[in-house]
Amino acid sequence: MRAPLVSLIALGLAAPAVFAQTTPTPPTPVAPAAAPTTNAPVASAPTQTAPASTAPPATAPSTASTPMTPTPTTAPPAAAAPAPAPSTASTPTTAPPAAAASPTEVAAAPPVPPPAPTDPTAIAVIGTIESVCAPAVVGGNLDKLSKSAGYRKSGDNYVMRKGNFQLTVLAAGSNPTTCHIDILSPVDPEAPAKPLVVALHNWAAVTRGYSLYRNDKNVAGSQELTTRSWELTENGKNSALVLTTFRKADGTPSGSRETSQVLFSIIPAPAS
Repeated sequence: MRAPLVSLIALGLAAPAVFAQTTPTPPTPVAPAAAPTTNAPVASAPTQTAPASTAPPATAPSTASTPMTPTPTTAPPAAAAPAPAPSTASTPTTAPPAAAASPTEVAAAPPVPPPAPTDPTAIAVIGTIESVCAPAVVGGNLDKLSKSAGYRKSGDNYVMRKGNFQLTVLAAGSNPTTCHIDILSPVDPEAPAKPLVVALHNWAAVTRGYSLYRNDKNVAGSQELTTRSWELTENGKNSALVLTTFRKADGTPSGSRETSQVLFSIIPAPAS
């Protein structure tokens, strides 16, 4: 590329020298050399055509150098082609945040515990199950357990009267693995013994893993029986809790208070 350009420069420099040799008065012809068409009548015009004939070679080198320029310009795009490879390598870096989200979801899994019962009868019944019935059905002394829980001996049974409810723990009799509690409580206008049902279900099913076994209502003679029961089998033992509320056959309360009973038992689980 530089050889034609150097020759062009050499010809450009040699042209004034030739012009000087052929022209007797150099200063006058040099100025018209820039415009050959206007100086055509001058005798030195034939000598000015020699530099003009060298002008075409000047354009030839410029066109020859043009094909050489695309080669370096196309090379950078070829080098830029490997650029997508690093971008794909960054993909694995996004995987750890996605994996870290699953422990957060597991941490939010624990359910909210149910609220503690506020009904006085329900609180007393659950307290009796835990402090009297549960230890008595596995061999504890019912007399000592009942008195320690605030019951008073009444015949063969044990009675607790507080406010507008009354609980009676019956003597074990011939079935020491079952604890029997008779209950007199305020009538609930929505459903038979509703506060008891809610409290016992939360105690058994929600917090201790019992399964709801029965939830039915039927009429037997002059009585309507509403029964719910829960069962749990674990550690080789079968625990059962039953709540039955008694009303008249037409569904109205039997008296001024609701009449119910609770049965709690623990027996060895049947062999599988």
